[in-house]
Amino acid sequence: MSTVLVIYAHPQSDKESSTKALYNHFINAYKTSHPNDKIIEHNVSEYMPFPLNKIAISIYNKSMARQSFNADEERFKEARQKWIDEFVQADKYVFVNPMYNLFIPAEMKSYIDIVMQVPDTFHYTSAGIPEGNLHNKKAIHIQANGGNYHGSNGAPDASSLDLGHQYIGTILHIMGVDDYQGVFAEGMDHDPQNAEKILNQAFEKAEEAGKNF
Repeated sequence: MSTVLVIYAHPQSDKESSTKALYNHFINAYKTSHPNDKIIEHNVSEYMPFPLNKIAISIYNKSMARQSFNADEERFKEARQKWIDEFVQADKYVFVNPMYNLFIPAEMKSYIDIVMQVPDTFHYTSAGIPEGNLHNKKAIHIQANGGNYHGSNGAPDASSLDLGHQYIGTILHIMGVDDYQGVFAEGMDHDPQNAEKILNQAFEKAEEAGKNF
């Protein structure tokens, strides 16, 4: 049995978004193909308790100086550590978001700041090079884009502009996770007349990815 950790970044809405629909097709196919796996989901747009704020910075500075923490810092550190441990213990990661201005939502970036922690998910070698601690794990990035970036729908490849997908992949690589792929629903805003067709094609790709992830 594998543990799948889903980091979802999209505010709740009465109207189902393309992001949510794409994810639902993926996760439903995954559950059918992997009925015994444990799935943990966090919507970080609705609940992000540990931002990189003054308490987090104080904890970092005191840790470097080997100083003791006050009560608020201790509570923050212990609660945040549970999220870090959850990330370390997971076998598979699913990142789900819409593209915001070529990047991921701020809440997802905040989550990454939580789990990108020495010595839990990576460490520095004697030469000062970051080296990952997480191995034999895999990740997938599920993203809805209004425009075309990944050569979908006959559009030219503009994937270099998808900074969010690159960023997640780079961070995972530093933490030791190199089995990384993406599933995209894109171009609906660029070609609204064919939006339904574009989404249906993306849903098929999401379902296939879910079966094989």
